Amino acid sequence: MAVRMRDVARLAGVSEATVSLALSGSPRISEPTRARVAEIARRVGYRPHAGARALRTDSTGALGLVVSDVANPFFAELAGQIERIAAAEEYSLVLCNSDEDAARQDGYLSSLLAGSRVDGVILVPAEAMTPGIKAAASAGANLVLLDRPVTVRGRDAAATRLRDAPVVRGSAAGALADVAELLVGLGHRRVGVIPPPVSNPVGRERRDLLVEALRRHGLAGGDIAVEPGDFRQHSGERAVERLLRRRRPPTAVFAGDGLMAIGAMKALRRAGLRIPEDVSLVGFDDAPWFDLLDPPLTTVAQPITELAAAAVRAMLALLRGEPSLAAAPPCRLVQRGSHGAPPHRNDAKKGTTS
Repeated sequence: MAVRMRDVARLAGVSEATVSLALSGSPRISEPTRARVAEIARRVGYRPHAGARALRTDSTGALGLVVSDVANPFFAELAGQIERIAAAEEYSLVLCNSDEDAARQDGYLSSLLAGSRVDGVILVPAEAMTPGIKAAASAGANLVLLDRPVTVRGRDAAATRLRDAPVVRGSAAGALADVAELLVGLGHRRVGVIPPPVSNPVGRERRDLLVEALRRHGLAGGDIAVEPGDFRQHSGERAVERLLRRRRPPTAVFAGDGLMAIGAMKALRRAGLRIPEDVSLVGFDDAPWFDLLDPPLTTVAQPITELAAAAVRAMLALLRGEPSLAAAPPCRLVQRGSHGAPPHRNDAKKGTTS
């Protein structure tokens, strides 16, 4: 039976695209990787088909970027930074917006990777795992996961490649610990938490990190009310409405996404509540215009420039057949004007009772 390119890729521990580039003498592939691929191809007797070799180009010079919601300020700014850094490396960028729709995401993955339209895809997964992600991994596509990891199960080739795929995302633990310390230090004893969907690893992580930090500061289970959202503004509004209907509504709300924080702010105002005099509000993700809000939003800022640079570096390493490591630069708490002492503390300062 004839030896195929996928056999060489498997033995060399690289993608089929890397094998193709290495055997064509591409300068994008490091010399050690090129030599290793060539030696394995010689040893197993692989000979590229002349017609297929003629149809293959050295490189498309393009990268795919699939984001989950281009209307989200975080992803809009992140995409702009990635485009700028990729252009400096002489790569063009094909931007696709899944709109938090897994089927749409999978369609873009299939379109980008079919016929080698791009050399690799930087992907913000709409869901933890989809057939399209698994198919891309099975095909040996160069994938970098950005902001959101995927939960990998099984021991097949696709699962192994996904476990090895570099993940670039902000480290939120320290910043969320700072959020808990800030709110409890101000005197808040009832905190509402609006995480992204807990079916998503990011949603579970932001919920768990903040809840655990609040408990370390002495809040019990009943003091912490969790109402998940879905990364959309309207879900932040609905979650706040549910929180305010509780017998003991929270005096502080954390929204685990920028758009949900805007929705939370809108719902609090609609209920006639002042921020931060009646309810404090803290968000997650920052935007250049968040400090222009009234009040300016206290939020956890992700290191967008560092994330963009790390994602492009990880992809270039994959394309060169070099080790491509994950990256997790730290997030930071940006304190502005939407947090303050709870109402009973404010009243006590005025000499009144709550």
